[in-house]
Amino acid sequence: MAMGLNGLDLNLLVVLDALLREQNVTRAAVQLNITQSAASSALKRLRTALGDELLVLVGRQMQMTPRAEALKPKIAALIAQIERTVARDAFDPAVATDRFMLGTADYAAFVLMPAILKILERDAPHVRLELVDLTEHCVGDMLAGKLDAIIAPRSYVPVEGLRARTLFQEELVCIAARGHPAIVDGRIGPQAFKAAAHVRYQPGPTLDGDQNSLLQPRRQTASSTVLTCSSFAALTFMVGETSALAMVQERLARRFEDLAGLEVLPPPTPAATLDIALFWAPNRNSDDAHAWFREVVALAAKGI
Repeated sequence: MAMGLNGLDLNLLVVLDALLREQNVTRAAVQLNITQSAASSALKRLRTALGDELLVLVGRQMQMTPRAEALKPKIAALIAQIERTVARDAFDPAVATDRFMLGTADYAAFVLMPAILKILERDAPHVRLELVDLTEHCVGDMLAGKLDAIIAPRSYVPVEGLRARTLFQEELVCIAARGHPAIVDGRIGPQAFKAAAHVRYQPGPTLDGDQNSLLQPRRQTASSTVLTCSSFAALTFMVGETSALAMVQERLARRFEDLAGLEVLPPPTPAATLDIALFWAPNRNSDDAHAWFREVVALAAKGI
């Protein structure tokens, strides 16, 4: 009595395909890189499962039964369909229409996005990039598949369970309005820095972006924050039009130096260097499109 599909080992379909094509147990075994006894055993199981001899010995050659003749093209088509289903499609950026969602502060938009867009225009004209404000929800959204990647300093993002790649390093500088009275000999000393009001970048209630905490020793520069905001661009103008100070990335400060009327000064005390990194979820690591996008971001970072 023939078995139903539940009683059939689907791995046997590959063996059946080879047996029907070769009509020879030995040649089928060689093609499948299995022993002849294993191929013979599989044929026996197939006969039981399908309720048909499939291959019969006529003289010195095996011939297919009518059932096998009917099954041969169907099994071949089924195997081909399975192979197409599980095969990884080659990613071609020239014709791809993927959309990548990237969580980042506006700092990265100013510094890095122009270079990324130039690469996309040249190599992937139909790929779209959507920027999402960096918040405390970004890591969870990325792990849930709602966000493709994050660009942020390593110190901002908990890296447990994430993959990360350093893109570039960034030095911190102090910014002040031009003509600020605390500037002496092209710098602001620790005491004047500590006494001044400060504007600080903070992307969310629980995601700390305090650049002042990177100054050493901390006790010499502990300051009073009068305002926090989630936009580096807005922060530069607040500093340029008030007596407040701020610590920001040097590339950002240079971009807004003239536009916001800033003095770009050395930190009042030595400051740690920021590692700006790209973060992504582990389950995207082997995705061809995602891997290509990561390389695009890394390539853009090399040129800034």
